[in-house]
Amino acid sequence: MKKKHTLRNIILLVLVLGAAAGYWYLNQQDSSAMFREVTAATRDIETYYTFSGNIEADSAQVFVATTRGTVKELLLEEGDKVQKDDFVITPKSGSKLKAPMDGTISDIYVEVDDQYNPGDKLFRVADYDHPKLRIKVDEYDVDAIEKGVKVTVNVHALGKELEGTVTRLAQEATVANDVAYYEAVIELPQDGSLRMGMTCEVIVLRESAKNVITVPIDAIQYNENGKPYVYCYNRDQEIVTQNVLLGINDGTYVEVQNGINSGETILIPRTALENLPMMRMMQMR
Repeated sequence: MKKKHTLRNIILLVLVLGAAAGYWYLNQQDSSAMFREVTAATRDIETYYTFSGNIEADSAQVFVATTRGTVKELLLEEGDKVQKDDFVITPKSGSKLKAPMDGTISDIYVEVDDQYNPGDKLFRVADYDHPKLRIKVDEYDVDAIEKGVKVTVNVHALGKELEGTVTRLAQEATVANDVAYYEAVIELPQDGSLRMGMTCEVIVLRESAKNVITVPIDAIQYNENGKPYVYCYNRDQEIVTQNVLLGINDGTYVEVQNGINSGETILIPRTALENLPMMRMMQMR
């Protein structure tokens, strides 16, 4: 009789332990199904203003005929470098026509034996050695730009990053379609690869936070009062919520000024789509 009671107790103990293990296992599966884990990490965060524009010549002048004439000879070609007062065109009568400034012959509008009249455009000289970038700065971002400040310029077509200098910021806004913007001019270093018209992105530092605790921005939840919090584990490895104080974010990571520690495990609720494969696996079990 005693042996029967002992066997029954053993079976009962096994069943209890099995149920406990099953409960723990299911809880673990539910937790992994509902959340994914990330680690709060220490890093630097920076945010930026961005503006776009196209490279253009610093200056250009078109030589316009003041008298009637006929082209006898073209002394230079498009792309040739010139200095002010270099001869460019020899007419069949009268003095040779000179470059109005230092630069590059960008366009020649006439050919040999062409006749021209007063007011006709004959050629154009542009300064490509001192390229510049003209950008529009929204009225709400105008504090980001000031004359003399250094900015980062990405030239998309070249995959190149340059340092430019703001040489001008308009004092008065231009208003178009009820939107006000201020024109800024940025001087670029010419290394021979910059071509006029290339599209550029201008990057200006906005905010920075060095060596701060961060989490992915999707780890942050908000309660009914709009206060931020995160899911994490307590000392008993139970899932709890923890209020946090936030700083700046770069769109990927957000600074956490108070509430959690670096290295702490943070739980991010899975989306319904992320949950689906896990729930199917649980159902199959």
